[in-house]
Amino acid sequence: MDAFTKDGVMRMAHKYKRVLAAVDGSKGAETALKKAVEIVKRNHTKLDVLRVLDLSSLEYGGAGIALDGERIYKIEQANEKYMQKLKTTLLEEGLAKEQVEVHLRFGNPKVVVVDDFQPEYQNDLIVIGSTGKNFIERLVVGSVAAYITRNANCDVLMARPDKENKKNN
Repeated sequence: MDAFTKDGVMRMAHKYKRVLAAVDGSKGAETALKKAVEIVKRNHTKLDVLRVLDLSSLEYGGAGIALDGERIYKIEQANEKYMQKLKTTLLEEGLAKEQVEVHLRFGNPKVVVVDDFQPEYQNDLIVIGSTGKNFIERLVVGSVAAYITRNANCDVLMARPDKENKKNN
């Protein structure tokens, strides 16, 4: 049976072996990563941090400009740098080097997370943010979080920003 700590955080009876945190640069993803780190520390387990770049949304989301090879390379390099900085931050927060892996993939985030990455790395928990980039993108693209929650072959934790953070934003 699950128990709660004094501050209301649920202590999980289940021990996760490999946790996946999907990040997209949104506030919701930041919250998800924080929750994933808490779970990884508590379970003494591994953390995969995954960022999926959907080039089709970048191509049409801007001014409809097609991305050439050089632009794609620059986007990839900038995101690789971001992921390495993120890994450094996680190590500074107390995770061991062998606990953290960062990954950058291209494609539809829904498909990459559910059909490709999670089965390949056998994550038994996916932690995602409750909202993505913005309202319009959620309407047009559909909610990645909702899709993952419905279709993943493992437990999914949807992390919501706490009320205090919501008030400050």
